[in-house]
Amino acid sequence: MQLSKVMTAKEAVSRFIHDGETVLVGGFFHGISYALTHELIRQGKKNLTICASAYNEHADQLIGAGCVDRIISSYIWMEVFGPCYSFRRAMEKGIPHKVEMEDYTNFSMAVRFMAGALGIPYVPLNSLKGSDMMTHSSWMGEDKVKLLDDPFGSGTQHALVPALKPDVGYFHAQRADAEGNVQMWGNMGDAPWSVRACKTLVVSVEEIVSREEIGRDPNRTILPAYKVSAVVEIPYGSHPKHCQGHYREDRDFIFEYIKRTKDIDGWKEFMDEWVYGVSDRTEYMEKFVKKYGFKKFLDLKAKTIQSNSVNFGY
Repeated sequence: MQLSKVMTAKEAVSRFIHDGETVLVGGFFHGISYALTHELIRQGKKNLTICASAYNEHADQLIGAGCVDRIISSYIWMEVFGPCYSFRRAMEKGIPHKVEMEDYTNFSMAVRFMAGALGIPYVPLNSLKGSDMMTHSSWMGEDKVKLLDDPFGSGTQHALVPALKPDVGYFHAQRADAEGNVQMWGNMGDAPWSVRACKTLVVSVEEIVSREEIGRDPNRTILPAYKVSAVVEIPYGSHPKHCQGHYREDRDFIFEYIKRTKDIDGWKEFMDEWVYGVSDRTEYMEKFVKKYGFKKFLDLKAKTIQSNSVNFGY
């Protein structure tokens, strides 16, 4: 008998993501759940430590909303799109309040998650050595990274980074069954390590499918059901980022966010329009179509590109 873990975003966030926890906000441009991020903001979660290999404007929105006290990551920025202004205001001016950040590289974050997923206390690596990240720490002190002589006598030293096991994590994927077997394809970023390192997981998906359909292509399953606490069906849950096979990134919308949030009043106006001013993702997409038109909505849909078929028989 299948145990259904399907619930609404509101219920999932209320039940499984709590104030003061260390939260993985999963995804790497692809597979980011803006729908769940916005629900965290609407519910006023606070005192969070957020962690990911790298962050974009989704973290900027959490910071601007006052949800975040601490950050563990390599950066919060938008490269070609521009800076994340809420992050800058928090770090430089303490608006809406001061946040702390523990800096790692992209790679060292990924292996911290890998250690957490594997249940080992630390991982040695050759990066970080010689950088300021070895000597500068926000709150972790000496536990941020340590140098160790190679115990096998090579004469070299390795930087040891501790395992990272978030209290809870969330991300977006293409599909899952009701029990919580999650399938994803495309740019995985640091998944499946980061999501498997979490003690609790909430997953939003484009669609919920049958257990039989999941079983037809099991190699796409990045999470087994026992790791997942809640499944939320949210079409376009990753907008304005992309979800391969469903829709592309909305570069115009991202540029609009960066442009409008240079000052605090502009940030508030944007958030009132797209986060606080809607109750869920359905209203969000209805507002999107009303403002930008159905053609723009259709332009985001992914083209159909099929690969050659494969024979799964024995």
